[in-house]
Amino acid sequence: MAAAGDGVVSDRLAALKRRLADAREPRPDAKAVAVHRKEGRRPADLSLLHSRQPFATLLAARVKQQADAFAETLAAVGLPAAVVGPCGEVLAVNKRFTALAPNLVREIRGPLRLTDPVADRLVGQAVADLDCASLSAAARAIPIRTSNGKLAAIAHLIVVKRVAGEPLSGICGILIIVPMRPRPAPSPQILQRLFGLSPAEARVACGVAGRQTLDAIARDFGISRETVRSQLKTVLAKTGAKRQLDLAVLLSCLLLPKL
Repeated sequence: MAAAGDGVVSDRLAALKRRLADAREPRPDAKAVAVHRKEGRRPADLSLLHSRQPFATLLAARVKQQADAFAETLAAVGLPAAVVGPCGEVLAVNKRFTALAPNLVREIRGPLRLTDPVADRLVGQAVADLDCASLSAAARAIPIRTSNGKLAAIAHLIVVKRVAGEPLSGICGILIIVPMRPRPAPSPQILQRLFGLSPAEARVACGVAGRQTLDAIARDFGISRETVRSQLKTVLAKTGAKRQLDLAVLLSCLLLPKL
């Protein structure tokens, strides 16, 4: 009898130990199991979900590290950049982007806000529409203007797509703001050699590239307005530009060294 009683007690103790072991070992979330099965993931991949808080902390640290790497890489090539998450939150910015405040960027911490209300609304809508998994997502270019309507910069919102087989990175987009800086007009010597202009025609072309009017060019060189008009017609013919504005845009886009 004693032996039989000892066997029953041993069986109960063993059952109790199994229950305690089951209670100590967290079970995976049923919703998470369904999501991973839908994505074709194996149940073994859910081991990290047994401890949610350490997994969330590890994932947040990884996202922050990736966001900082994106921002600093773009800073190294001279681009002001802010990395945003799936809810539009700012995950990281580089120093070049911070330097845009308060002229172009009004708020960096929390929701990103721009000084131009129209650009701020468009960027906000574009960030809200970010979809990391979309295969048809394309970059957006949004002009940023000053209070007097002058174009000050171009905001480029680039979608960061999720890599197949990887968990959600937490990074959905990168906002790059490129300030519009006026370029110096090409020198008359370069224009002479490039388009076959005479010295007088090259001076007129430089004046047009500098957004000068015909009256201002005539006054600077001490010649009549009609003479400047005649020389401009020759310059248009040699450069292939149809109008004075087209010539100004053409010459301002030339990236040529000065002699």
